[in-house]
Amino acid sequence: MGLRGRLILSFLLVLVIGIVIIAVTIFTQTQVTLENLAEMRLSDISLPLFNQFRSLLRGQNSLDQAWQNLEEQSTATGISIFLCNRDGTIIRQSIAEGGSSFLPEYILWQKPPLLRGISGRFTDTDGAVYLYRAFPVTAIVRMKEAGADWLVMTVSPAGTMAALFDLFRPVLIAALIALVISIIIAILLARSIYNPIKKVTQAAAEMAAGKFAQELPLQGPAEVRELAASFNHMSSQVRASQQTLRDFVADVSHELRTPLTSISGFAQAIQDGTAEPPEASVRAATIIQEESRRMIRLVNNLLELSRLEAGQIEIKKEPVDLGEVVQQCQEVFSLRAEEKKLLLVTDMEPLPRVMGDVDRLEQVLGNLLDNAIKHTPEMGSVVIRGRLGNAGMVEISVIDSGPGLTSEQMTHIFERFFHSNGPGNQRGAGLGLAISRQLVMQHGGEIRVYSRPGKGAEFTVRLPALHEPHDQGKTQLLIARP
Repeated sequence: MGLRGRLILSFLLVLVIGIVIIAVTIFTQTQVTLENLAEMRLSDISLPLFNQFRSLLRGQNSLDQAWQNLEEQSTATGISIFLCNRDGTIIRQSIAEGGSSFLPEYILWQKPPLLRGISGRFTDTDGAVYLYRAFPVTAIVRMKEAGADWLVMTVSPAGTMAALFDLFRPVLIAALIALVISIIIAILLARSIYNPIKKVTQAAAEMAAGKFAQELPLQGPAEVRELAASFNHMSSQVRASQQTLRDFVADVSHELRTPLTSISGFAQAIQDGTAEPPEASVRAATIIQEESRRMIRLVNNLLELSRLEAGQIEIKKEPVDLGEVVQQCQEVFSLRAEEKKLLLVTDMEPLPRVMGDVDRLEQVLGNLLDNAIKHTPEMGSVVIRGRLGNAGMVEISVIDSGPGLTSEQMTHIFERFFHSNGPGNQRGAGLGLAISRQLVMQHGGEIRVYSRPGKGAEFTVRLPALHEPHDQGKTQLLIARP
């Protein structure tokens, strides 16, 4: 059974259970009420009849005349009347219309009413229940002569069932009408839930077939609208991922095309003998070797970035002194800064240690310094600054005096294969900052950039501190001059 059928069946099942519970409750309460009314009616009628019967017998009327009067009253009131001896054996009986007659030897009770009270109930041979009231008549002389001890008046609550069924007839009709209306409402409600879900299913099938441009209308209940909104968000994310994949393939093709073209061209030159002089052959071989290394670096960076994004690279967790990391990187890049006539400044406050992988953190800082030196013109400066920021975060910033970045460039600066187009940009794969961001995220931190065109750029790495005691020395200011 499908979702729509299950919804309709669920609605109807709940409705039917509710109707049955209400019907049983009304039936039970109504039956109890009608039995109470029947008992009150018997109590109200039986005592006047007994007084009238006793008065007739104490006068000049015979037992037959008094009994004939009781029979008339029985027919008029619908109450059956019995004369019984002490053991409950019936002597005379006057059965009302619809009542059951008893054999003369039938015993109404097993114990005398005096021991049970003057009212109660008994069951006949067919299982029918009767309410009765018994009055002693042994004090009346003529009753004693007839061997009668009790005048018993009975009424059957079953007579109230007809009234009960008459009451339930309109209730049953109303229940059937409510059931029909509920079926219509259940179908409409099921449709309002099922149709949007069916559209989600169809759209998912279209996406599986490669048609990613799927957009669902926000219709139906709140939960279904939320499902449609989540699907639309997923669809847009899938489209973005597909576009990213296409851009990635295009970028990789573009990055590989240049070195492959160079390798192919110079290899062809060597093969054709065009690079005949030894100097030309050496130059061609050198270019082939450089471009091969460039391709190897590109492939390695791509593999590393993919493994980082997939969480497949294990990051060691050990206390790391960022001051030592900065000092190591400053020593490594000081020679490049001197070659380009740059001022490399290291301005570090005493910082608490962080938990991380020292090699990976050196890689992050090295990528930032490499970019800063590339984009800073001669006679410029690059500053490495360390501060304890807000919320217990350690901040390491690399600040250059290069051409700066626009707001559009800052938006995409950490994306793979992104190249800024400012002056001084050098050729590269554009993967260093993307790898750095992934490594910082693996350490539970973040990396930010702030820049303005013509005002240089500032890249800041924020990492959570260990909050342990640290040497509180003076601020370190190391300068590497050209």
